[in-house]
Amino acid sequence: MTEYRLMQPHELEEAAALADSVFRGDRKPSMSDMFPRLFAPRMTHSYGAFTEDGSLGAFMGLAPSTLRVENKARIRAFSVGSVCTAPEQRGAGLAGQLLKRCIAHARAAEAPLIFVSGDRSLYLRAGCTPFGRTANVILRGLGAEPQAASTFQAAMQDSLAFRSALYAPAPPPTLVMRDAGIKDLMRLHELHASGSTIFEEGAAGLSDLLAAAAYCGVLGLEQRIILASIEGKSVAYAVFGVPPQPPTGATDEADPQASDSGSASSHPPTVIAYGGAPHHAADLLSCIATNEGLNELHVPVPWQDEKLLSLLQLHAAGVSSSFASNAGTVLILDPETLLNQAQPLWSRPWQEALQTDGRGNLFAAPTERQIERSEWAALLFDPQYPRPDDIPGWLTPIPLPYLYGLDYI
Repeated sequence: MTEYRLMQPHELEEAAALADSVFRGDRKPSMSDMFPRLFAPRMTHSYGAFTEDGSLGAFMGLAPSTLRVENKARIRAFSVGSVCTAPEQRGAGLAGQLLKRCIAHARAAEAPLIFVSGDRSLYLRAGCTPFGRTANVILRGLGAEPQAASTFQAAMQDSLAFRSALYAPAPPPTLVMRDAGIKDLMRLHELHASGSTIFEEGAAGLSDLLAAAAYCGVLGLEQRIILASIEGKSVAYAVFGVPPQPPTGATDEADPQASDSGSASSHPPTVIAYGGAPHHAADLLSCIATNEGLNELHVPVPWQDEKLLSLLQLHAAGVSSSFASNAGTVLILDPETLLNQAQPLWSRPWQEALQTDGRGNLFAAPTERQIERSEWAALLFDPQYPRPDDIPGWLTPIPLPYLYGLDYI
């Protein structure tokens, strides 16, 4: 008989080996290096399905977090990831049973949200749904190939024009960019913590996430961390991934182990995280795209960072943007708990707009109309969702961080 239970710390090595066999094969880094919060915590929240002989048949990683939203509210959440089943155990419903236990675990912790880095039918059947809104901004750089002098000169003029627009009417200051080192951790943490809607992290926690480089590892990109300063003061940072350089003497053939998709260049340069005041962050991101020899730089910008988005769209050297939901899916476990934790975001009690019945149902307070579960995420997280007439405008959507960033699980 299969036993479903909370993992013990000494069993996580077996879980990491199973996850590596499913997701990484012989590729490096290992899942245990990429996701220390799942495979090396002091206190485990993850669950496993153990077969009759005591071996691990399936694993579901579960990691706790606290969202600080608009520097006002704190919302408890869990993230599910590294879900894997041994080949000989597939088709037996093990993952579904593990998800039920993870949901019960989150409920017991009074966490109203579970984030999932995927949209498999397993999660959709449980009620997970896309949520929020994110812009994918593509900044055009100078390109990796040598530029003709006239083209290079024009691109630099465009870059100067962009920087002038950012700081007008004052002249643009000198922005000093450099790769961040270990001694810059406190500077990076200060900039990270200044964000209004983030996953809360101490300096040590941020250090672990930067060292793990989880999402860069998933994409097969090499991580870079750039710190920008003006007159000696740190003003912005960016974490981004770039395709790895082929080894000296390599042929044009792709290394089949270079990335998850089988190609070292299958993912473009991508920003994983950024911080600082919007005009400084826009300046830094623009300079990275222009000065780092990149053809393009992809920057995911969640909807609440509208000031940064508007500034990036001024990028004179070329910019395009498209919009989609946030990454992954979310499961709203308990709307009442979520609304209670989000209450500081609103000027009036949420009960004036919405009602619950104690059984997990949600209603529009003015009309007592039941709001279908399929509408919850759109109503609560998406600024583009058409507001029903019986929902007052002051009940604004709850902003959430972009999920496929430093805190990717």
